[in-house]
Amino acid sequence: MYDLIIIGGGPAGITAGIYAARKRLKTLLITKDFIGQTGLTAAIENWPGEESIGGPELMEKFENHLRNNDIEIVEDEVFSLGKEGDFFVKTDGGSFKSQAVILATGRRPKKLNVVGEKEFVGKGVVYCTTCDAPLFKDKRVIVVGGGNSGLESAIELTDYTEEILLFEASPTLNGDEFLVEKAKEKGVEIFTNRKIKEIRGDGFVEKILFEELEKEEEMLVDGIFIQIGSTPITDFIGDLVDFNKDGEVIVDPKTCRTRTEGLFAAGDLTDVRDKQIVVATAEGAKAALSAYSYLKK
Repeated sequence: MYDLIIIGGGPAGITAGIYAARKRLKTLLITKDFIGQTGLTAAIENWPGEESIGGPELMEKFENHLRNNDIEIVEDEVFSLGKEGDFFVKTDGGSFKSQAVILATGRRPKKLNVVGEKEFVGKGVVYCTTCDAPLFKDKRVIVVGGGNSGLESAIELTDYTEEILLFEASPTLNGDEFLVEKAKEKGVEIFTNRKIKEIRGDGFVEKILFEELEKEEEMLVDGIFIQIGSTPITDFIGDLVDFNKDGEVIVDPKTCRTRTEGLFAAGDLTDVRDKQIVVATAEGAKAALSAYSYLKK
């Protein structure tokens, strides 16, 4: 039996783990990995104390800091969470009980949900630019998504290949203007009102079918980097929390409490407005301190 189980190994979960350990709570942190969205980001330039740092490097620092505390860590995937007096958490490898739980599972990339997408994952369809950009040296690639993640992906790809096209389905981009300008300076070709309809190929991506202002066209491509946002990872939670219209866990902004007593949530899976690393770490600290107060009352 644990005092606290933390589910998730991103900035929110790791920070919660550090704070819980410092409060001498018997804590278990369960995570599939210590990568998350942060670990898939090439360069982070708004983390205090680091003018610029790679996402994988920052996550390695976070993980090392966590492991230097008195906390148990299980690297596994959670598939069930319930409560019968105490909380019980089930993973592929075991079952664990605790008096309190912090949810910090973050988000996963959204899919286009078009014909051929699933078939070509790992064969030209990419969701992690940092992971796979080097494989597309001197290739023609398309980045799908006109938000910050799409623009950052396109900019990162300019280090590997010269022919980069960015497709946005809506009439305008919604990313930060300085990223738009930087992408253009780097030679990224930007197109709005272009919507991918199908991905085609013979074993590997070779072409796409896209629609532009109701007219369909084909284009030869070597890779498609899909960067259209993300959805919260909440599949295992069941009816222990309330969700907003975007599928995010609703929390008390002062305490990170959910509607179930002893169950807290922090980071990008919640309805907290700003999805930023610094915000997630702050919410992780808040959730751990709230859990401590709950356990000691």
